[in-house]
Amino acid sequence: MNLFSPYNGPYLFALSFILLILLLEVIAILFGQLLSSALDAHLENYETLSNGNVGQILHYLNIGRLPALAALCLLAGYFGAFGLLAQHGWISFRQAPLSNLLLVPLSLLLAIVAAHYTGKAIAPWLPHDETSAINEEEFIGCMAVVTGHIGKPGSPCEAKFMDKFGQQHYLLLEPEEGKEFHKGDRVLIICRLSATRYLAEPNPWPDVL
Repeated sequence: MNLFSPYNGPYLFALSFILLILLLEVIAILFGQLLSSALDAHLENYETLSNGNVGQILHYLNIGRLPALAALCLLAGYFGAFGLLAQHGWISFRQAPLSNLLLVPLSLLLAIVAAHYTGKAIAPWLPHDETSAINEEEFIGCMAVVTGHIGKPGSPCEAKFMDKFGQQHYLLLEPEEGKEFHKGDRVLIICRLSATRYLAEPNPWPDVL
């Protein structure tokens, strides 16, 4: 079997995805960030993802118990491995590749099941995500830096801050009526508006902090 034949394309792409994520995570770490933590924070900010069929799929893949990128890499790894092994076995037996119209959905189904049980087994052994270091109510009173674009009342922007444990958190902030936030602004979180949004004000002590 020629590994780089077109019929192996979907499975090689899935394995390449894992390498790409690894590279991006290394680059993010060099800049003092964690790509997986940022993605998890974004997922937490979208309440609709926790409902309906999408929420059931995310739950089945153990996203929440595992970092989202780890769960996706498990899924991609199993999908790529099952596809390549199936094509290799079929070519050895029949001297011709198996149709990907059949193999892709079958490999994906097997990968989802395998990723579910693997994630369930390894989740207790993984360190807790940094967002669990402090309760979300403790975000109030913290100084954050705006990382998104313009934030207006009713139109929040993304911001990040570091807690007392040195862990970084991402959240959505909006200013009080008549004010705006811009990228790079330092702001003080003053109250919680909803499960995903917080109210903040411009840094009241610019000469100190």
